[in-house]
Amino acid sequence: MTAENQSSDPKVQSSPANDYQYCHLHDHTGLTTCQDGHCHIHPGVTSIPIRQEGTHIHEIIGATTYVDGHYHTYRTFTGPAVHLPGGFHTHYVSFTTSFVDGHVHNVMGYVMATPSEKNDPGQQ
Repeated sequence: MTAENQSSDPKVQSSPANDYQYCHLHDHTGLTTCQDGHCHIHPGVTSIPIRQEGTHIHEIIGATTYVDGHYHTYRTFTGPAVHLPGGFHTHYVSFTTSFVDGHVHNVMGYVMATPSEKNDPGQQ
């Protein structure tokens, strides 16, 4: 992450030195809610970890699949790390896509679990 593309969100405390201490991604692929008679897939992976208040979050930026003559874009942040058995963790995410063709779609759920890193804040 470079200084010019870091989030302006005041809750996010990030720097390149912090981000690369523990580097992992999460798959967030899934299905949007159905609106106007159709759904979209929201494919992709999260950003690398962004330190935040003793834990970390991830940014998600992307576009849905092209269905019914259009696609939607989205940009959001996950919630903090959620501990799972066996040294894994996940993150909850909830967002609304861009407004296109008279409607939006919603996404809510957990990103794919990944092993917790040794230096991962909140995972020790």
